[in-house]
Amino acid sequence: MMAVLVGGTLYAVTPHASLGGRPPDPLTAFYGAWMALFAQPILTPPERWYLDVVCGVYPLLGFGLVGEGIVRIGMLIVSKERGEKEWMTVTASTYRDHIVLCGLGHLGFRILNQLLAAKEAVVALEKDAAARFLGDAKATGAPVLVRDMQEDQALIDAGVQHARTIIIATNDDMANLEVALDARRMNPKIRVIMRLFDQRMADKFKEAALIDEAFSPAALAAPIVAEMALKPAR
Repeated sequence: MMAVLVGGTLYAVTPHASLGGRPPDPLTAFYGAWMALFAQPILTPPERWYLDVVCGVYPLLGFGLVGEGIVRIGMLIVSKERGEKEWMTVTASTYRDHIVLCGLGHLGFRILNQLLAAKEAVVALEKDAAARFLGDAKATGAPVLVRDMQEDQALIDAGVQHARTIIIATNDDMANLEVALDARRMNPKIRVIMRLFDQRMADKFKEAALIDEAFSPAALAAPIVAEMALKPAR
């Protein structure tokens, strides 16, 4: 903190009568500057005019710092209670070797429940803030990021680079393919499971090793998709 550095330096170069005419040692000097922020100076009375300024101005700075900290903590608490972006992002950043689930539609939400029932760590991404199952998904306690999966930063915030599997379960084939390629670019070892309406294309992508598993509308049973995610990587 610049204020403590400046104030501590000023104290350290100033002789004090209470110390027998000697400057304080560095630890005492910087501690004195720190306490001055809270209107509790330890080296009194000030020996020079500039220390008078420190003792007069620093409590105002300290009040501002404390107030800002209280506001930030309050906002974080409120954010946690509402399941908002900041808290979810912080929580997701702690996950490792987890599963990233993209899409919380009817299928995606059922997959989420299957994975949580299997005691798997899951971070979910859902673009639509008004999605039908969004509130229920947040109620599970899993981190749910209301973000567009096609944005690199959304995948990064979901921890794709540290995940072992990504399940892409939206009904947009092109978006699903784009995200599959982005995930593999960010994490070459990640297991990619993707929903594709065209099963023939899905088979071709698997043959080309672009994805590990694909499922079509004909195979929308959530337990089957969850089981795919739990298979070991090849």
